[in-house]
Amino acid sequence: MVIIKWTNKYSNETGYVASISTKNECFINTFEQSEAKRYSEKSVKGMLTKLEAFHETDDNDFEVITVEE
Repeated sequence: MVIIKWTNKYSNETGYVASISTKNECFINTFEQSEAKRYSEKSVKGMLTKLEAFHETDDNDFEVITVEE
């Protein structure tokens, strides 16, 4: 399983993606790694595509991190 870490390009603030809101076209943030949404290797690519489509990549860099179960 993997999680998505974000880093703001301007402030260098970091956190994790707790969920993605298709309705609001944004991600919901958490600063706790344990609260980050877990994705399969296969599904995380689609989530990154959504984040890009929602223009979240304009201000943030996203990194996929493997986590222990």
